[in-house]
Amino acid sequence: MGEPIAIERQALESMRAHVREEYPDEAWGILFESPEGQVVRSMTNVQNALHEEDPEQHPRDAKTAYAPDPQELMQASRDGDRPGWRMAVFYHSHPEHDAYFSATDTKRALWGGSVEMGPAYPGVIYVVFSVDAHTVGDVKAFAWDDDASEFLEVAFEVLA
Repeated sequence: MGEPIAIERQALESMRAHVREEYPDEAWGILFESPEGQVVRSMTNVQNALHEEDPEQHPRDAKTAYAPDPQELMQASRDGDRPGWRMAVFYHSHPEHDAYFSATDTKRALWGGSVEMGPAYPGVIYVVFSVDAHTVGDVKAFAWDDDASEFLEVAFEVLA
C-alpha cells in the first residue's frame, strides 16, 4: 500500500483523549490535513438518539455503534474542500473490543454500502482505537485496496 500513514503526535493524542472521554460509548471524529498541520475534529455520535427514537430500526446504542450527525458531517465535508485542506482520517473507537475494521465499519465506509461502488471517501484512512475502562489499547489504520476490493490494515507512523 506504499508509504506508511503519518499522524502527528499531537493529533494522535487528541484522538486518544477523545475516545477516552466518550468511553463507554463509541467516539468518532475526523483528522484534517491543513496548511497549518493536522487538525482533529471530535464529532457527535447520535447513535443513542437514533436508538431511543426507533429501537427497531436502530437496535444498537452508542456502546456498540456510532452514527454521524448529518449536518456536522456535511460541514466537515465543506471544511475538507477548503483550499489546502482535506479529510485525511476518519477515526472511531471500539469500547471493550479489539481495534479491527468490522463488517459494519466496511459497509459504512463504502458508497451505498457496496464493494462494487468503492469507498465513499476515496483516499481517506480509517483509524480504529480499542478502549477499555478509559484506557486506549491498540490503534490500527485501514485503507481501501483497489486490487483486493476491501479495506486492509496499513502501517502508520507517529510524527514528532
